[in-house]
Amino acid sequence: MPQKVALICALLSLSMSAALGEGDYVDSSALHEAGLVKYWQLSLPLQPGQEIADSYLVDDQVYTATRDGYVYAIDARTGTIRWVKQVTTAGYRVKQPCHDGNIIIFVLPSVFVQYDRYSGRPIRSIETRFPTGSAAISDGFRFYIGGIDQKVYAFYPDQDFEIWKSRANGQIVSRPALLGKHLYFAGDDGSVYACVAKDKQFYWRARRVGSITADLVVDDNGVYVASRDHSLYLLDPAFGGLRWRTRFSGPLYEPPIITPEVVFQYCPDEGLAAINTGTVGVEQRVRWILPRGRKLLTVDGKRAYVLSRDESILIAGLDDGKILHDVPAPGFTMPMPSPGVAALYMASRDGRVFCARKRGVPIVLAEDIRRALQGPKSTEDESATAAEEQAPGLATEEDHLKSKRPGPPIGGKSKVSKEYTSD
Repeated sequence: MPQKVALICALLSLSMSAALGEGDYVDSSALHEAGLVKYWQLSLPLQPGQEIADSYLVDDQVYTATRDGYVYAIDARTGTIRWVKQVTTAGYRVKQPCHDGNIIIFVLPSVFVQYDRYSGRPIRSIETRFPTGSAAISDGFRFYIGGIDQKVYAFYPDQDFEIWKSRANGQIVSRPALLGKHLYFAGDDGSVYACVAKDKQFYWRARRVGSITADLVVDDNGVYVASRDHSLYLLDPAFGGLRWRTRFSGPLYEPPIITPEVVFQYCPDEGLAAINTGTVGVEQRVRWILPRGRKLLTVDGKRAYVLSRDESILIAGLDDGKILHDVPAPGFTMPMPSPGVAALYMASRDGRVFCARKRGVPIVLAEDIRRALQGPKSTEDESATAAEEQAPGLATEEDHLKSKRPGPPIGGKSKVSKEYTSD
């Protein structure tokens, strides 16, 4: 316990000094004019020569990964560093992890590694018997992953062997997607598949023209498929039929960012396009294109917040794409979209992580940072507490299943059980 308290104090000191001891990464006056405010900023304690290669926002946690395999886990609400681990070695990129309850799962070329989401405590490592191809996705019961061997796999987090596997006609390097009870996955040959996530029961298959390497994205409108044949497709989630197709000037390597009415797709040849998601009554599919746009950060009712290719935050009208504000963000090249939360998350190669929010949002307090470092009470702690607080003599669920009759059990086999014997 003293070691845990010391670690919390050290990380709290590091987070507070990082937040208070440096100048603004993005000009505060420019943010203020755009209706924003610096919410928190953090400079990661990188070693000489280290550089951030990838950065992800997963639920309420930010993960930044260095080129030599170190991962920093940061509470997205407060900007507090929760833990740092070397997940892999130099030469291997860290794919976007997924959460399964309080577990975080990292997919490496031949192994899955699991850590406690809040403390970073190692939980288990599962060696795969296939070459992994995609990042993983979880429905809270199982997690799913595509393989270079042209199969998609389902696993329980606490078991070493797959529950099931299903074949595709190409390597699966795009992350599958989940909607309701169905799993959607794609092969790089251009085929898209749907099955029942629980038991891989076939649902449908749709053949597309171009190679698919971007992650699939799905919502109630359908399955969004960004293809290298210069097109973004929306497929019907129930039947796999084509709902609409939007053509671009070049191949699409990244998945779209979806919001209820507009989907944002980046094309290196054109920039960031805002596309109407409706399936009927849409006269103009593409609302607008920002040639400088790189990736959507977030949206509110009337505005889209975009990180540009030339390292600026662009605030554009959601309806017409007109740039209302241009806030320089030098060095920030890694956006982390959060379309469901009005927050702007960005990271830089040199280890700076930044969050801006709209003015008027309550500021981060020291107590918020302490809670972020401590994390939620573990299930084991809750079980122990419940056992201690249980009144003497109070029967548990297991006790209710025990017979109170003394002596050996009475009775024998029923007629049915006598006849139901194995050869």
